[in-house]
Amino acid sequence: MRTKQRTEMACGRRAVLAELGIGEGAVGSRASGSGRSRYSCRCPECADTQWDVQRLKYWLCARLVEFGADEADVDQRIGAGPDEAGVPVDIRWRSGDRWYAIEVRNGPLETTLAQEHTARLRAAGCAGVLWLCPPGFWVDHLPALGVADLGPSSCDYLIDSGVLDTVHTPVASPQRTPFELREFLRGWVSGDIVWAYRDEHKGGWARVTDWERHTRTQAAVIARQRRELVNQRTALAVSRTQVRDKERLITRLNWRLERAQDGMAQQAESVDAINRRISERHRVEASLRATVAGLNRTIERWQLITVCSMMLLATFLAAAVIVR
Repeated sequence: MRTKQRTEMACGRRAVLAELGIGEGAVGSRASGSGRSRYSCRCPECADTQWDVQRLKYWLCARLVEFGADEADVDQRIGAGPDEAGVPVDIRWRSGDRWYAIEVRNGPLETTLAQEHTARLRAAGCAGVLWLCPPGFWVDHLPALGVADLGPSSCDYLIDSGVLDTVHTPVASPQRTPFELREFLRGWVSGDIVWAYRDEHKGGWARVTDWERHTRTQAAVIARQRRELVNQRTALAVSRTQVRDKERLITRLNWRLERAQDGMAQQAESVDAINRRISERHRVEASLRATVAGLNRTIERWQLITVCSMMLLATFLAAAVIVR
């Protein structure tokens, strides 16, 4: 039963390819001419994935021509010449004399390799590059769109990430609602939707009016920051002047303090000398006091001896008088 269903699906796909003029032979010749294989292997999962990718490519070409592109081809080369092989791309389309490229990937992108490939395409003369891939962090670093489903049943492709607007914020920010890939192609072909950087490393797709508002907002922010910077520089200059004045004041105070310290040192030396003199005089006074005290004791002794002698003499005189 499953084999029968797969056979019917394959027959239906071949019929659709035949109606688009891209039957098995055409796809095989184009793939071999571009140096690519149609399928990575023969398992049903890879075939289904490649079917979704191929269907998306031809759907993109049809929509581009419908919205005003002069021509659009699948699996072509950019910058091919007599001596140059050119850079292979999934879709190459032209508007006037400007060529554009679309790369379709059904898996995660290596940011560095994708940026190098984008640079090669621009160097080859490509005016714009678009990457269609699953949503991921790489979408913000490339001119890419994150498609929610590469294989919808009715070709209603919805963009999940990569589109910016200024509906909710004054600067370009990721759109909060899914955006139809059909409407994006219409705006891209007409020039109403372009890719640009919204900060130093990240970018996105937005309408020209949104980018104008984003630019005005950034200009206003830059002007305000410039005024703030001028005010800060003025405040810094005033602060530096005040600091210089304070430094001069501190220098003068330090000089006065040093002079005061020198005066205090001299006064301290004078006080020490006076203290030494006072101490010396105290020692002399103490020595004199000791000498005076010794003399007083000697005088008291001599007075006592004199009194005793006089009393003894008086005694002898009295005795002599009595004896007579």
